[in-house]
Amino acid sequence: MGNIAVQSFFQNQEVDVKSLRGTIQQVRGIPTLVAYHPLAVRRRPNLWSYFAKDWHDLAKLYNQTKDPI
Repeated sequence: MGNIAVQSFFQNQEVDVKSLRGTIQQVRGIPTLVAYHPLAVRRRPNLWSYFAKDWHDLAKLYNQTKDPI
């Protein structure tokens, strides 16, 4: 996500990706992770390690919360 999308999603003009990423936010009872947008990572390669960690954390969160079939 970009900052504008994060601010719109959370309905808070004071938040940004940098302050929310790496933490689990509850949105209407659903655990939610904020990550850098892939294009931001492409433009700023120094964000790659954060981006990779965010996806790793997302997979871990998904595996913890998914319902067994």
